[in-house]
Amino acid sequence: MRIRVLGSYGARLPGFQTSSLLIDERILLDAGTVTAALDLDRQTAIDHVLLTHAHLDHMVDLAFLVDNVLTLRREPITIWAPEEVLESLRRHLFNDVVWPDFSRIPDAGRPILRYRPLPAGRSVSIGGLQVEWRRTEHPVFTAGYLLRGGCGSILFSGDTAATEAIWDLGRACEDLAMVFLEVSFPDRLGPLARASGHLTPAGVAAELEKLGRPDVPVMLFHVKPQFLGEVEQEIKELGDERLRLLKGGEVFDIADRARAAR
Repeated sequence: MRIRVLGSYGARLPGFQTSSLLIDERILLDAGTVTAALDLDRQTAIDHVLLTHAHLDHMVDLAFLVDNVLTLRREPITIWAPEEVLESLRRHLFNDVVWPDFSRIPDAGRPILRYRPLPAGRSVSIGGLQVEWRRTEHPVFTAGYLLRGGCGSILFSGDTAATEAIWDLGRACEDLAMVFLEVSFPDRLGPLARASGHLTPAGVAAELEKLGRPDVPVMLFHVKPQFLGEVEQEIKELGDERLRLLKGGEVFDIADRARAAR
């Protein structure tokens, strides 16, 4: 499993792009930043999109991606998520008001976009990976994902405040190679973080206690850029060498990580 970070922040400013990972060149995990990070050939190669939730910073580039590749692909791009997330896309984005309904373009028989709901509580094969989700704590329906590849697995929290079920998946995964965990605000804004369904550095420490996997590196994403300096300092003060802030453009080879952990 090869992971390219297209965007890793919780808002957009010059030099800061919103959340998206490209996995094995074919799978997007969230779609906050796609078209500004990938050339047209790489956009056309994307077959699957996994969405954690339907907030704008995690799905906005779906609109431009399907428009860009409309005439370049023979098969549709498949959007995978719990049904509640897909319904939000249908009603609020691809609704022929905000943006065209690309599940019917160029026609309903061969659209550029199709929706596939992910069942609760069981694994589904997507692009050579086994994918399972659990709900996390956010104001809208949000899923965190466990992705299993042949040489290791990753856990991706999505946006969340203090949560439980996703850590059950992580604890049970023997080949867990990396965790991607959100952190959005500095500790002084804890009440705002809790009200908006996010974590601070202190919250990160508490969540990782639940996971109980001190052997696994943790990549922190979704920082609001205006608070980056504060959050960076507070993460450093935790003194946990597993933790580091994710940056756009980074590439991780999970097979290499899994071998190094043995």
